[in-house]
Amino acid sequence: MRLASRILTALLGLGLIAYFWPFGGGDEVVTQVEPPPSAHDRLFTTPAAPAPKAAKGTQAIPVPAAPKPQGKPADAEPTAALTKNDEVAIKPQLKPKRYYRVVVRDGGRIEANGTVITLAGISARAADAKCKDAKGRAWACGAGGRAALVRLIRGRAVTCKVPASGKQKAVTASCTVGGTDLSTWMVAQGWAAAKEPNEPKLAKTADAARKKRLGIWR
Repeated sequence: MRLASRILTALLGLGLIAYFWPFGGGDEVVTQVEPPPSAHDRLFTTPAAPAPKAAKGTQAIPVPAAPKPQGKPADAEPTAALTKNDEVAIKPQLKPKRYYRVVVRDGGRIEANGTVITLAGISARAADAKCKDAKGRAWACGAGGRAALVRLIRGRAVTCKVPASGKQKAVTASCTVGGTDLSTWMVAQGWAAAKEPNEPKLAKTADAARKKRLGIWR
């Protein structure tokens, strides 16, 4: 009995020695450290990142642009429309307008309702202008032209063709009174000359007044 107990104790001691012999004895705990994964391991264990849109240093393949249609440019119509608008601005639409209580400023200008109207197509002397006759004597031709236009209007309403839109403070227009064109009448009476470039009708009328030595031509 004692022998069996001794054999058992010996075997247990041998077992303990065999179990602790490679690592040492006592309460020491050995922690196994995992080696860091190599590049080879990461290649297969790490999820692959999404591919970039364009690799740095590479050139994108250019996509050829669609061919432009042949013919008129796309902005041809807007340009044409703009040109038409410019023509309208240069040549505004005119409409007859009647003016009352007209004041004659000189032989080529009248005023009514705060608007100064220059008679179209003629050049007249200012109200205080002086002229010389055939003998070299000075006389008040400007006052004479103004008085002639006052006598023609005689307080009647004057109708002028003015721009249809807006109210102008100064405008050049063709005007009539009682069916008589003011510009033509002033040239025919010798109180105004035809402007350059002039109309053939006014030029002939001015030549006739000069030959008759009427108005400023005396």
